[in-house]
Amino acid sequence: MSSKVVSRRLSESVNRIVSQFPEEVQEFFLEMISADRSVQTIANYAYDFALFFDFLSEKNKTLYQVDPMTIKRFFRHIENGYERTVHVKLKKKDPKTGEIKEEWVERKHFRENSRSGKHRKRASLRSLFRYLVKTHVLERDPMEEYEDATLKARSRQKVPVFLTREESMRLIRAVNTYHQKKKKRKIQTWPEARDLAIILMFLNTGMRVSELINLNMNSIQTDGNLFRVIIIGKGGKERMLKLNGRAVEALTDYLERRPREQIASGHEEALFLNKNYKRISRKGVSEIIRKYVREANLPPKATTISPHKLRHTLATLLLSNGENLRVVQEILGHSSIQTTQIYTHVINSEKDDALDRLNNIL
Repeated sequence: MSSKVVSRRLSESVNRIVSQFPEEVQEFFLEMISADRSVQTIANYAYDFALFFDFLSEKNKTLYQVDPMTIKRFFRHIENGYERTVHVKLKKKDPKTGEIKEEWVERKHFRENSRSGKHRKRASLRSLFRYLVKTHVLERDPMEEYEDATLKARSRQKVPVFLTREESMRLIRAVNTYHQKKKKRKIQTWPEARDLAIILMFLNTGMRVSELINLNMNSIQTDGNLFRVIIIGKGGKERMLKLNGRAVEALTDYLERRPREQIASGHEEALFLNKNYKRISRKGVSEIIRKYVREANLPPKATTISPHKLRHTLATLLLSNGENLRVVQEILGHSSIQTTQIYTHVINSEKDDALDRLNNIL
């Protein structure tokens, strides 16, 4: 095995790995070293690329023959785990002379491909192919083409269901019409105020149902007529969103009617309560949404509306109104803008449908 030293900043074992890569890829590592990337980051890239180039070798492909299908097959190949080769230097005693010699040996071990590991390998290849295109080694970026194709396939398979603006208004009005029918039975009115506040909170903020049920009384911040809600999202990430006029009105009405005396012990701080005066559950919120979807007599596609699909509704309405994709990402609390981009495919699909309908006009 070659013992070429690519850079003295790298450990011997990483140098041995990198020295096996094509020269164009070795240049990528030298660029990372010049950019003062951490030794651990560079080592991780080396391990990831070793997997990739071993795969290419098995398939008798060169770097210049990589296309989106090659990348797809590589990710499928390592989906459930992979065998990693590590180079270890051992000291061995010569049985004849008694001299201690150092010798490099290869050790193989199986590793699970964790979710974070999958993300890192994608990021590694993304960086490599961007560099190779930027330096004119390659004309096209197969990783970018693969990710574009994957995103389009996902959007075709899983187009988010959402309500139109008019359907959203019908859902809001359904709260009132439902309780008008029930008032003959002298049903208490605080659940009506709660339900309207919940629906408007979803449509105003696009929060996840897990985020809504965990709201506390102190999650609502007021400054005169300005109301903001503090949302604790995935991974404990906090975001603060302004509530619009209708949501503020509904929330204020609910807070005025919210029970004070009967609240179960340990649930005093919960913002939204159930009929047993405890913090409302995910199931309870879902039942509330289903109830008013039925009452609103919405079109068939809307009968599957759930709390999460009200989140889709806000995203789609914002983007349809020309809002910036990054702003929508921040509102929804998406860690990756690629998650938010799926809604742009919904908008594009609606545009296509609108143009198709021209066939009936022109």
